[in-house]
Amino acid sequence: GPLKRRHVSFTFTARQHVAREKAWWLETRDHPEFSAEELEQALKVVAGLPGAGTIYAASSVRGVRRVYLRRVGLHLYYTFDDDTILIRALWGAHRARGPQLEP
Repeated sequence: GPLKRRHVSFTFTARQHVAREKAWWLETRDHPEFSAEELEQALKVVAGLPGAGTIYAASSVRGVRRVYLRRVGLHLYYTFDDDTILIRALWGAHRARGPQLEP
Protein backbone atom coordinates (compact mmCIF):
# COMPACT_ATOMS: atom_id res chain seq x y z
CA GLY A 1 0.00 0.00 0.00
CA PRO A 2 0.96 3.66 -0.10
CA LEU A 3 3.46 4.98 2.41
CA LYS A 4 1.80 6.32 5.50
CA ARG A 5 2.47 10.04 5.84
CA ARG A 6 2.88 10.91 9.47
CA HIS A 7 2.14 14.35 10.82
CA VAL A 8 5.32 16.33 11.54
CA SER A 9 5.52 18.46 14.68
CA PHE A 10 8.35 20.27 16.48
CA THR A 11 9.28 20.56 20.14
CA PHE A 12 9.84 24.07 21.49
CA THR A 13 13.59 23.37 21.48
CA ALA A 14 13.56 22.24 17.85
CA ARG A 15 11.63 25.36 16.80
CA GLN A 16 14.29 27.52 18.46
CA HIS A 17 17.04 25.58 16.68
CA VAL A 18 15.36 25.99 13.29
CA ALA A 19 14.88 29.73 13.84
CA ARG A 20 18.50 30.13 14.92
CA GLU A 21 19.90 28.19 11.97
CA LYS A 22 17.71 30.06 9.49
CA ALA A 23 18.83 33.40 10.91
CA TRP A 24 22.47 32.37 10.73
CA TRP A 25 22.08 31.05 7.20
CA LEU A 26 20.41 34.25 6.00
CA GLU A 27 23.21 36.36 7.44
CA THR A 28 26.18 34.33 6.28
CA ARG A 29 25.28 32.46 3.12
CA ASP A 30 24.59 33.54 -0.43
CA HIS A 31 21.80 31.05 -1.08
CA PRO A 32 19.45 30.86 1.91
CA GLU A 33 16.97 28.78 -0.07
CA PHE A 34 19.40 25.84 0.12
CA SER A 35 18.99 25.49 3.84
CA ALA A 36 15.19 25.62 3.81
CA GLU A 37 15.01 23.31 0.81
CA GLU A 38 17.25 20.69 2.37
CA LEU A 39 15.32 20.78 5.64
CA GLU A 40 11.97 20.45 3.79
CA GLN A 41 13.35 17.48 1.86
CA ALA A 42 14.56 15.76 5.03
CA LEU A 43 11.17 16.32 6.70
CA LYS A 44 9.44 14.67 3.72
CA VAL A 45 11.79 11.70 3.91
CA VAL A 46 11.32 11.08 7.64
CA ALA A 47 7.55 11.63 7.44
CA GLY A 48 7.33 8.85 4.86
CA LEU A 49 10.17 6.61 6.06
CA PRO A 50 10.97 7.36 9.69
CA GLY A 51 13.23 4.32 9.90
CA ALA A 52 15.58 6.05 7.45
CA GLY A 53 17.39 7.85 10.27
CA THR A 54 20.15 6.25 12.32
CA ILE A 55 19.50 5.51 15.97
CA TYR A 56 21.04 8.10 18.29
CA ALA A 57 21.99 6.13 21.39
CA ALA A 58 23.57 9.02 23.30
CA SER A 59 20.16 10.39 24.27
CA SER A 60 18.24 9.61 27.46
CA VAL A 61 15.08 9.88 25.34
CA ARG A 62 14.21 6.47 23.89
CA GLY A 63 13.96 5.91 20.16
CA VAL A 64 15.68 9.09 18.99
CA ARG A 65 16.94 8.94 15.41
CA ARG A 66 18.80 11.45 13.31
CA VAL A 67 19.40 12.23 9.66
CA TYR A 68 22.34 14.20 8.33
CA LEU A 69 21.72 17.29 6.20
CA ARG A 70 24.89 17.30 4.17
CA ARG A 71 24.78 20.74 2.59
CA VAL A 72 24.14 22.56 5.85
CA GLY A 73 26.19 20.24 8.09
CA LEU A 74 23.35 19.68 10.55
CA HIS A 75 21.67 16.66 12.09
CA LEU A 76 17.89 16.56 12.39
CA TYR A 77 16.88 14.62 15.54
CA TYR A 78 13.42 13.08 15.90
CA THR A 79 11.28 10.38 17.42
CA PHE A 80 8.14 8.86 15.92
CA ASP A 81 5.10 6.73 16.55
CA ASP A 82 2.34 5.48 14.26
CA ASP A 83 0.90 8.94 13.69
CA THR A 84 3.51 11.58 14.35
CA ILE A 85 7.12 12.50 13.71
CA LEU A 86 8.34 14.71 16.54
CA ILE A 87 11.30 16.85 15.51
CA ARG A 88 13.42 17.31 18.64
CA ALA A 89 16.52 19.17 17.49
CA LEU A 90 18.42 20.61 14.55
CA TRP A 91 22.04 20.61 15.60
CA GLY A 92 25.47 21.20 14.09
CA ALA A 93 27.01 17.86 13.22
CA HIS A 94 30.51 19.09 14.05
CA ARG A 95 29.78 20.33 17.56
CA ALA A 96 31.62 18.56 20.35
CA ARG A 97 28.37 17.80 22.21
CA GLY A 98 25.01 16.67 21.01
CA PRO A 99 21.82 18.62 21.76
CA GLN A 100 19.98 18.51 25.07
CA LEU A 101 16.70 16.76 24.23
CA GLU A 102 13.66 17.38 26.40
CA PRO A 103 11.76 14.21 27.42
